[in-house]
This record gives sequence, C-alpha cells and structure tokens, in this order.
Amino acid sequence: MYINQPFQTTLANTVQFEDIALHSGRFVHASICPAAAGTGIKFRRMDVEESLQTVPAHADYAEQARLCTRIANADGIGLETIEHFMAAFAGIGLDNAIVEVDAGEAPILDGSSQPIIDAIRRVGLKTLNVRRKYIVITQPVEVMLENGAWARIEPADQLEIDVEIDFEDSAIGKQSLHYIHCDGSFEAELSTARTFCQLSDVDLMQNAGLALGGSLNNAVVVDNGTVVNEGGLRMEREFVRHKALDCLGDLYLLGLQMRGKFTASRPGHALSMMLIKALWQNKAAFQIVSDGAVASQSEAYVIPELAAAAAV
Repeated sequence: MYINQPFQTTLANTVQFEDIALHSGRFVHASICPAAAGTGIKFRRMDVEESLQTVPAHADYAEQARLCTRIANADGIGLETIEHFMAAFAGIGLDNAIVEVDAGEAPILDGSSQPIIDAIRRVGLKTLNVRRKYIVITQPVEVMLENGAWARIEPADQLEIDVEIDFEDSAIGKQSLHYIHCDGSFEAELSTARTFCQLSDVDLMQNAGLALGGSLNNAVVVDNGTVVNEGGLRMEREFVRHKALDCLGDLYLLGLQMRGKFTASRPGHALSMMLIKALWQNKAAFQIVSDGAVASQSEAYVIPELAAAAAV
C-alpha cells in the first residue's frame, strides 16, 4: 500500500540489526531510524566524529567499489554494501530514514533484503503529510562496459526491471526476469533472493580482501553445476532475482521512486552506477513530478540530501 500512495513515509519506530559484514568480516551494529519528510535516505557512520558522520544515499555520492555499492561524503567517509538496505527501502516504499552503522560496511544479514523488510513490518511505516516526488524518465539513456555488459533506461508508466544473466556454471547458467514494481511485488518476487558466488571465485575474492565474512549463512554458493547450500535455492531463478534486487537498490540512489524501464544484460553494481550517473548528467532525460504533474524541471531540481549535507 505504500508504493503507490502519494505521500511520503518514514518508520514508525527504530529497528536494529547486529550481524557480520560481507567483505570486511567485521561484526556490525546498524539501526534504521525515523526521519522527517524531505530527509530522504541518509547513512551515518557512528564510529567517526559527529561532523563527518552523514553520508547521503544518492548517486552524487556513489564511488567505484568491487562487488558492492559504495557511497562516500565530501570528507571521504564512506559506507559499503548498502544495496540490500536500499532495495528494501525502495521495495517497501520507505522515503525517509537515517541508517546508523558503527563501521564502514553495512551488515549482510542473510544475504537478501528480507530481514530488513521483516523488521520494518514489525514496527510499521508512518505516512507523512508531504507529497512524494518521482523521477520520470523522458528519454532513453544507455551505457556499455568494455566487457560487453550493457544497461538502458527508458520511459515507462511505472518502474520495470528487465535483466538477464549468463554464468559459466550450469547451476546458474542463463536466466532472465521481467519485474514490475508495485505494492507487494518486491516481497513476492525479490526480497528473499540471496547474493551468490561460484566456489571457484572464493579464494580469489578473499585474497583480494573481499568476502571475508561470506558463508553459506549469507550467500548461495555453486560448484560445478550444484548448489552447495543445504536446502538448495529459496525460489525459482533465485540468482537473477537477486540481480534485480541489486538493481532496484542501486536505482534508489537516484533519491526518489522512479517511473521508467531499466533493462540490463549481465548487470552489476559498476554498470548500474555508470547508467545512473549518465542519466543524472543528462537533465533532458528525466523530470521530477509530484501527484501526476511536473513539480520542477529537472535542471532546477535541488536534491534534498545535498542541502542537508551542506548543513552538517
């Protein structure tokens, strides 16, 4: 009921998590706190001095990172692996929140967005008396990486995500998914899909300082055509569903719910960030609307996160 309603939302109360971080292997505490209308999504690094803590979850603050989504503020204070939190917020219709984390990486939980959804459901969302704005795609924008992976965003009446993946291991293979974002669709189709990897890549990642907190408790691992995890997959095409989940989380770094179609072949965080930044730099390719009418031209749109960040 919160995806399609015209008013902004926040949490009714704070929710908390304690879990390992996927890449650093550190044990992390995180809290998602209510926030006023117009705040957007902000992360706070509670392990640094107060004046440096705030990191807005917006494409303007996105940085290159390996195998995750990373944001960093002007002081260089960053936070990694936020994509499952962002996907949960987009998926449940949460507009405003402060996420407090006591380390440089968010907790991985079970490798999906479902624990975040469950926690938010327990406390509920609160509707605020301020209308939502949406980013509406008006022109196609397309990007391609050197390896041939590509992504495109184009006009559509609602948010749609169309993705395909192709992995050498036959346990994954070729998979595709067409997802339409509406009330209930995230929890029905994406939220429980877990991050995944090939067993042959684990040593390589860990030698590079990545996936140090990875385990069968927070990732699906495949090896020579077999799912290693006891119990197997949670759902049909779990792998491509998780890729769509990641894409949804990355798209929410635009700072608003979106109306447009995202299509990608062999998607990943680097590709999503490349497309989002290309879109954001092309002001003719989108408009900001409120309640079905143009609220402001894209070139005049001031991101609430930017104004707030300048004040802290």
